[in-house]
Amino acid sequence: MTTRARTYRSPLRDAQADDTRSRILDAALGMTADGFASISIPNVARLAGVSIPTVYRYFKTKRDLLDELYTHALRRTGRSMPPPPKTIAEVRQGVIDYIGHLDSLDDLARAAMASAASDEVRAATMARRFEAFSPVVESIEPPLSKADRGRVLRLLMVLTTSSSLRMLHDHLGQSVEQAADDVDWFIKAAVAAATRRPAR
Repeated sequence: MTTRARTYRSPLRDAQADDTRSRILDAALGMTADGFASISIPNVARLAGVSIPTVYRYFKTKRDLLDELYTHALRRTGRSMPPPPKTIAEVRQGVIDYIGHLDSLDDLARAAMASAASDEVRAATMARRFEAFSPVVESIEPPLSKADRGRVLRLLMVLTTSSSLRMLHDHLGQSVEQAADDVDWFIKAAVAAATRRPAR
């Protein structure tokens, strides 16, 4: 007769593990202002007050750690990332939601987003962003040529980055609604131009 080992779960141990993980991520987040090169597992361990093996217990690689930074910064604000729009008609509201999300970030999260380390994370997740925004371009009627779908998708990706929206909203002094109207207009103007000209 074989006996099945019982799984023991300790709420206290789980809370301690969550606290340790959070301290590690806070340490890495705090280092982003100094750039990507400053974030090393030994430096993060030292700043978090844990051992190097402890960091590796939670994050197998430096890339795994960096991939979690933005999500962790969002959790600190108590807000989640708004979902990307699925159709052209949803782009304007999506921009409003995303600017609201950017405005809700604390100083540490904003510093993390503006750092060289965040550029590395964005580059690593670019394929996922393209995939998330593809339904918008596929929703366009009449359908665009493959080349024009690619152009509109790339334009959408550029216009909805945090840096582009910050430029419109913060640096050019537009209200959230004005920035959203501009992005909506740019995208619709590109679509209109693509549908007017012969396919190539």
